[in-house]
Amino acid sequence: MSLKRIVLFVEGDSDLDAVPVLVRRILNEINPWEYLWLDHDAFRVHGVENLSGNNQHKWLNWLGTAYKRGNVGAILLLLDGDADKFEGQLFCASIAARTLAERARDAGAGKLFSLACVFACRELESWLIAGVESLRGKLLPDGRSGVRSHAPLPEADTEITPRGAKEWLDGQMDRGYKSSTDLQPLTQLLDLNCVRKRNPRSFRRLENAVHQLAEAIRTGNHIS
Repeated sequence: MSLKRIVLFVEGDSDLDAVPVLVRRILNEINPWEYLWLDHDAFRVHGVENLSGNNQHKWLNWLGTAYKRGNVGAILLLLDGDADKFEGQLFCASIAARTLAERARDAGAGKLFSLACVFACRELESWLIAGVESLRGKLLPDGRSGVRSHAPLPEADTEITPRGAKEWLDGQMDRGYKSSTDLQPLTQLLDLNCVRKRNPRSFRRLENAVHQLAEAIRTGNHIS
């Protein structure tokens, strides 16, 4: 049996490095490497507005391009959930994800490969804040200082607070926070169990999606 590939679609430049690290860490806990492998060459799709509305064709085109890489068992779309609107309506992560998944069937999702669409609420950095207890006082892997040892724990649900996770981190790091250099190493250091204790819904959705895609590859029963 040939290994099947999981292809990632992400939003920003910093996500190109950080999201594969996060997804691999989740997969490592179920150790599915005898039947799948994670493609670290992610697609950057520039936000949900670039996949919807008048840009619907781009979504299908990117899916087709990804499938042409060969041995594609699944595709995972992970974007920030900080959009104001989705096709003229107030943004709702559930509606946006379901709409994209349904349209993806025209590109073979659910038949040729499995697909899951996930939105972080509101930014990937929100999950870092949820697990900040595990980051406080730790040096980054390259020896740079990271989150201050006295950084406060979040008092509210990081999923319902206004957007601004990057700004919050910026105020809790001596050098400030720069996603291009800090998101990936902070994701490496993050204790996922600390995030799970705060139980952010979007992170739970990501883990469920990764597990479902892995199971779909294992069984050969595609989902979308």
